[in-house]
Amino acid sequence: MIGLAAVSLILSTLIMITIAREKIEKPIEVLKNEYPSALRPSEKSTFSFAVVARKEFQYAAFRFSLLAQKSLRFNDMVDPRRTFNASSSPDEVLDNVVKIRWLRNQTEPLGIKPERTYREFDYEGTKCKMVLYDFGPLLEPLTTPDAVRRTPLTYAAIIDENGEWYYFEGTPGFFYRPEDNMVSLSISHNTNETDYLPDDQIWEGSGRLPISQAPPGGLDYAKVHKDDTFTVIFTVEADTSNLPAGFGSSPAPPRKNIALIEVVKIYLDGKLYDQPIFNLIQGEGL
Repeated sequence: MIGLAAVSLILSTLIMITIAREKIEKPIEVLKNEYPSALRPSEKSTFSFAVVARKEFQYAAFRFSLLAQKSLRFNDMVDPRRTFNASSSPDEVLDNVVKIRWLRNQTEPLGIKPERTYREFDYEGTKCKMVLYDFGPLLEPLTTPDAVRRTPLTYAAIIDENGEWYYFEGTPGFFYRPEDNMVSLSISHNTNETDYLPDDQIWEGSGRLPISQAPPGGLDYAKVHKDDTFTVIFTVEADTSNLPAGFGSSPAPPRKNIALIEVVKIYLDGKLYDQPIFNLIQGEGL
């Protein structure tokens, strides 16, 4: 009995050590990633994202981007007659886009390559392959904040098991045209909170800032301590005139209704942490 008790005690200790080690080895933890699965014009929808640091960092950064599905026209494609099927790679879709081919030809000789992320997932019971090209980390420091807001720096393609393909492009930012679509934005680091409201709702002494002055999707923090928390919450309400072209149109089956992709990237001490977070959002019409 004493021997069994000793073995039990040792096993319990080892289990506790393993659990503790797993918690310590995870440098940052996502506490909340809540977003609407579908957006409907003129209705409010709230996005909530929160993380906590499990160790100290000299530098932590969060990068938000929003990509919208876009129909490619004849002159948008390198080879307009090229077809894709379920066995094709989503990289092939992006390589057939004129602007991406041009951008890569301009940047690769300089040693600049986009961050590439590949992901396989199920969406509404359909297997999908997706690739994301993000030129932002390398090109954002070379341009102005206004140019960043206007210039697509992120591109994505999806091919599903039915051979349907989808093309997306977007800019850094919490949401599409935030000054027109956002009704509130709150950014917090521990108890230090900054609130933003539409520019026409700001009054002297309100303690809020205009959304036009909000960071364009990038948050940077130095000297991050263990248990520091970071939170971003925003609410959108927009009419169709403030949303991407074609938003809310119902695709013909078997195509999926994927109107927007919200991408969140976390950088710790200058290195991308884990895989980016992808939130797929449907667009519903009135």
